[in-house]
Amino acid sequence: MKGRGEFPSLNTKTPDGIKPGGRPYKVMVVEGKEFIRKQIVQIFESERYMVVATAANGQEALDKMAKIEGKLDLITTTLDMPVMDGYALMHELAKKPVRPPVVFISEETTKGVMADLIKLGVYDFILKPIDRKVLLQRIKTVLQKYRLANPE
Repeated sequence: MKGRGEFPSLNTKTPDGIKPGGRPYKVMVVEGKEFIRKQIVQIFESERYMVVATAANGQEALDKMAKIEGKLDLITTTLDMPVMDGYALMHELAKKPVRPPVVFISEETTKGVMADLIKLGVYDFILKPIDRKVLLQRIKTVLQKYRLANPE
C-alpha cells in the first residue's frame, strides 16, 4: 500500500534518452543562438539524455569534442553559425574515422546543400521552429538506426 502523499508514476515508459543498457545517450548540442541551444538542451534533458557539451559554433564544437572522454552518441547542429558554420563542421567531422550520428536542426536550405550534407553522412535534417515531439521522435529513430548499423 502506498503511503500518503505518494503518487503513482504517470509516465511509465523509459525515457528516450536512456540506452537499452540503462545508461544515458551522450549528446553535444551545437547551435549559434543561445536561446535555441538552451531549448534543445532542455528538451533532451527532459528525456534524460546526457548533454555533455554545448557549443556556439563548429570550431568550439571541435575543440570541445577533443576534450570529451568516452564516445559521443549524437551531435545536433545547425547550418548558420559564426566562426565555423554547420556545413564546415560536417566537412571536418567527415574526415574522422569514427564519429557519432549528426542531426541538423536548421532552417530550410537548398537542395544542393542538402545533397552535400547527405553525402557527408548527415543522419537527419529537422526544420526549425523546433517541435518537441518531432525532435524527440526523429532523434530516437536516428539512434535506433545507428545502433542497428553499428552494434557495440
